[in-house]
Order: sequence, then structure tokens, then C-alpha cells
Amino acid sequence: MSLLESINSPADLKKLPRAQLPELAAEIRRLIVEVVARTGGHLAPSLGAVELAIAIHYVFDAPRDKLIWDVGHQAYAHKILTGRREAFTTLRRHGGISGFTRRSESPFDAFTTGHSSTSISAGYGMACAHFLKQDDAKVIAVIGDGSMTAGLAFEGLNQAGGNPKRDLIVILNDNEMSIARNVGALSSFLSRTFSAKKLQELRKELGFFFRKLPRIGEDVYQLAKRT
Repeated sequence: MSLLESINSPADLKKLPRAQLPELAAEIRRLIVEVVARTGGHLAPSLGAVELAIAIHYVFDAPRDKLIWDVGHQAYAHKILTGRREAFTTLRRHGGISGFTRRSESPFDAFTTGHSSTSISAGYGMACAHFLKQDDAKVIAVIGDGSMTAGLAFEGLNQAGGNPKRDLIVILNDNEMSIARNVGALSSFLSRTFSAKKLQELRKELGFFFRKLPRIGEDVYQLAKRT
């Protein structure tokens, strides 16, 4: 029996030693490819989030902890790990399981998705409800960089950031993939920021190298600092 055949819930997943998780990820990918080749669906986003889904369900306690996948394109591994492995062959078929997360389909689907950029706001609302009920369950929102271009995502971040007592975890799946090339002031600002960060890291590494040079190392390092 394969590893995947023994997984009917996240509780089964937690029984596996960490050393076997890469093998499980490979089996999940094979299943996703086989099914999507027949039924159609969003292949690449879910293939890129297999390890992420495994890690989240390995660490957190769903469905008590609420997990929200933005849009839902990347949630196939999540569905497979939460008791829908056999039903996954009916993906996007009449009477089969949805291509997105759906509350009516499973208690592990905390939010019905389909439109992008809603996960943070939805997660913040759930975190507020937990706070009012004095419930210490976690809320995890997984959002891609493509979905982070919409205003609703930033409204959610603005609200959540202003209330740090609300227990919301936002995971950015920064796979540099979106329907079209990112444009606009925010995209340009973030590109410059990340580029500057990489430049600073390079200068730091070069500094370590220069200081190790015999006799001239410190002089070269001080000169580089002023550049």
C-alpha cells in the first residue's frame, strides 16, 4: 500500500515521520496530474502548493484551526489530505467535488472560495469571532502574490494589523505567478525593495570576503562600505 492510501485525514498524516513526507508529496503530485489530465482543472497552482498543504496539516489542527485557501486553485492537495482522496477522481464532474474549497463539501473547508483576494478579510473575521468566544483556535490564510494585487487583500491586512490580539496567520505563497504581468506603483515599489534587500545581502557577503584578504582586507572593506 502506498503512503497516500493510508491517509484519510490530517490525523493520519501526523502519524508519518517527517522523513516520509517528501515521498508522500510525490504521490500526491502524481494523483493530481493523473486526475487533472482527465477532468481538467488548475494544475500548476496545486502542484506548487503540495508541500505547503502537507506542512500546514502536519502542524495545525484542522478543522478546529481554520484554513482558508485564497481562490482555491492551489487546494487540491488539501482536499486529498482531508478525506477526499477517492472522491478526487470526480473533480469538476457533475455530482463530484468542486475545483475550489466549499463549506458544504467538507468541514475542513472553512470558507467557500472562487474569487481572489478574499482570504485575509475572511480569516480576520473568523479570528475576531474566536477572540469574542475566547477560543484559542488558529486561523490560517494562504494567499498568492497574484491575489495580493487586489485592494481587498490590503484592506484585510490593514484591519488585521491594527488588531494584533486577533490570532490570524497569513502565509504568502510567493510563486511569482499571476494571470498577467504585475504592473503599477505597488509592484514597482516591492520590486525595488526586494532588489535593494538582495543588494544589501551581497554587500554583506562581499564584506566578509574582503576582510579575510591578507594585509589589504580591512582597507578594501572600509572602501567598499563607502561605495
